[in-house]
Amino acid sequence: MNFYRDLPISCISIGLFNGTKPVIGVVYDFHNEDMYTGIADHISTLQDKPIHVSSTSSVQDAILCTGFPVNMDFSQKKLIEFVEHVIHYKKVRLLGSAALSLAYVACGKVDVYMESDIMLWDVAAGLALVLGSGGYVDITPGTHEWSYNVYASNNNINSSQDN
Repeated sequence: MNFYRDLPISCISIGLFNGTKPVIGVVYDFHNEDMYTGIADHISTLQDKPIHVSSTSSVQDAILCTGFPVNMDFSQKKLIEFVEHVIHYKKVRLLGSAALSLAYVACGKVDVYMESDIMLWDVAAGLALVLGSGGYVDITPGTHEWSYNVYASNNNINSSQDN
């Protein structure tokens, strides 16, 4: 949608998965000419230079990227649950691009990415980047075919800290 509406936060994202495990990812931010590449649990790069997740260790100091995917349940109960999670972070950003949000976790610009019922093709490449840069990824099935609940972090912050 960002690309369609000419918002300069969009990219090309190509990922390889083995079952539910990220293997390789490439994210190209053509607006900034930034090329992110990653091999899960091995290395991630930006412009061929190694990148690493941030060292932030507390939720109160962390920047969270998240969003509202097309499959999101907008019931009052789910929106309240969403707010209860995000209020603990120092800042919350909704970029509209899951792939770029994950690339930003991988290179330490932000500390956490969290989204429910996001489609696999929106996160596949970015998850490999996070794992290749020393981060943590938790993926569980969502409520729709090919959707997942995704939590990715710098490996110092875990999902239980925002409760």
